[in-house]
Amino acid sequence: MSVNYNIVKNSLYHLKYSQNVKKTIGDIEYNLSSSSSCIINHPNYDDKYIMIIRYVNYYLDKSGNPTSLSNSNGENKTITFNRILVLDYYLNIEQEYFLDTIYESNKPYIGIEDVRFFNFNQEIYYIGSYYNNNKINIVSGIYNLGDTFLSNRIITPSFDTDPNKNEKNWCFFNNNGELNVIYKWSPLHICKINYETKKLDLIKTKTMPKYFHSIRGSTSGLEYDNKIWFIVHYSKDFLDKKNYIHMFVVFNKEMDLVGHSKPFKFRNCIVEYCMGMILNKKNNFVITFSLLDKTTELFILSNSFVNSIIKYIE
Repeated sequence: MSVNYNIVKNSLYHLKYSQNVKKTIGDIEYNLSSSSSCIINHPNYDDKYIMIIRYVNYYLDKSGNPTSLSNSNGENKTITFNRILVLDYYLNIEQEYFLDTIYESNKPYIGIEDVRFFNFNQEIYYIGSYYNNNKINIVSGIYNLGDTFLSNRIITPSFDTDPNKNEKNWCFFNNNGELNVIYKWSPLHICKINYETKKLDLIKTKTMPKYFHSIRGSTSGLEYDNKIWFIVHYSKDFLDKKNYIHMFVVFNKEMDLVGHSKPFKFRNCIVEYCMGMILNKKNNFVITFSLLDKTTELFILSNSFVNSIIKYIE
């Protein structure tokens, strides 16, 4: 399939929240750059939004090679801090604060990475990646707005998986009033987190088209037009790096695939990452993304444009 190489050019609005800051952890001051983000509708106000932004101590050059931002002793760790924004109807910042990151000297990755928020029954649920026991795990729970800490409660699959597999990119969606998770896209694994047992339980699997084999999760599911919409991604080898490419995929309420877009890039960077997609009050699509792990951007697509790029399955 051909690729649309600059979907942002079709936006109604395009905003940037990119920022560089200094934060101290473990008595070391780090230079941090804002990166990937996720946006949700505010659970208590219908004209406000919540955004969580990841800040990291590195960035990627245009070829996808990492460059460490300087710190006081050159320590080789990947550091993540997360920042909360409360945005008004016009997406202006009303409130902002950083969440605490716990320093763990024996780990190469510090902090909870790529946090996805999801608004369900007026509560903010989160899923993020956390390094522990020599692998990346998923942590999840409920976040209370105003708290400055995310619990690193690890959730593990209760079904058979590779015990050495890094767990990443689980995505929430509202499955007819039940909070479910997409664990895997081919075959489609629909699951539910049991927060008492700290297990991810498998509910159902579905056979998917062949091209879904390489798809990974990006955004949580969005309910629109009596369907459930996701942005997903896959990667293609480019020299010795992974080139990230995205698609809209659309399901009916029974989670049968009904359509998808052509593949697209946000700005034709080798590494692009998307975790947030919601509707605003005009039913337009608000989408957050980052480029080369060093920008924090948001753009709005009209629902008519998004509908126009979906090819529905007959």
